[in-house]
Amino acid sequence: MIDLSKIEGIYLYSGYTDMRKGIVGLLSLVNSMIEKEYLSHRLFIFCSKNKRNIKILEVDYDGYWLYQKSLVTGKFRWPKNNSDLSSFVIDKRQLFWLLDGLDIIQKSAHQNILIS
Repeated sequence: MIDLSKIEGIYLYSGYTDMRKGIVGLLSLVNSMIEKEYLSHRLFIFCSKNKRNIKILEVDYDGYWLYQKSLVTGKFRWPKNNSDLSSFVIDKRQLFWLLDGLDIIQKSAHQNILIS
């Protein structure tokens, strides 16, 4: 599993992505989403049209990682494409929900509360 301890942002690319894209192709999509100086320690998540494949592009301090999860049965609960947003930020808890086959918005979940 991905080490999330150093991850500073998780971005979901709304809509569907051609899963034939590799690191370079996904980076071109990422560059349209966010400024290059803010890329380090970020995850970018992409989903196939059939909702059975997810690719996660991790950008760290000196390179890139590409993770892929393909489902044998079932589909990921991918949010519908919003024409106003090309991407949006989710938190680590929502990432686990997504990978476990749940919606990223859980109405009955406790809210994250930061305690100082």
